[in-house]
Amino acid sequence: MLLKDFFEIIKQTRISDQEILTQIRINPGHGLFAGHFPGNPVVPGVVSVQLINDILSDALGMELITTEAKSIKFISMIQPQINSELSINIKYENSAEGTFKVLSEIFAFETVFTKFNGILKTKELLQ
Repeated sequence: MLLKDFFEIIKQTRISDQEILTQIRINPGHGLFAGHFPGNPVVPGVVSVQLINDILSDALGMELITTEAKSIKFISMIQPQINSELSINIKYENSAEGTFKVLSEIFAFETVFTKFNGILKTKELLQ
């Protein structure tokens, strides 16, 4: 995982062969927040996408890299002091060997923070 100590997985549930639901806890004291933004920390959008990548990589036991973002919607800001516990739903389809079509949402209760539709590939395919 690229984001060492940024989050921990609280619980992961396999909904189906191609869907997982993961609850995570963000570390509000992580150094990333010192610069983004002092006094008003928020999770950067690119980090939201990396969370999806890291969680699916962990669930499948392979290193994945986001190679295409067909659609990303940053609907609400994730403020770690307020929303340190998040749910991430990931639906995925293995469309070709080592290539995954992904639809995902990051949310807490009724608030949706991020929606992602894109392609992740195994690291080996990119070498």
